[in-house]
Amino acid sequence: MDAARLEEQYNRELEEMTDELRAGVKSGKYKLEDIQKLLTEKGKEAATATDEFVRENPWAALGIAAAVGCLVGYLISRD
Repeated sequence: MDAARLEEQYNRELEEMTDELRAGVKSGKYKLEDIQKLLTEKGKEAATATDEFVRENPWAALGIAAAVGCLVGYLISRD
């Protein structure tokens, strides 16, 4: 799985989860404990998928990390 498809999948899942949480909170369906449990589960899934991607594509992961680091450094240093 390449980085673009993985990112697209994460974004889609995050959007679905956000919509579900908003609807649940608005209707009073979810309590704080439910939201915490859901976020914990999704976080573990994301960590597992990220770990698999990094193990399968170490150089791509290193390149992505370097690019993000450069971008953050640039944004922080701007005046």
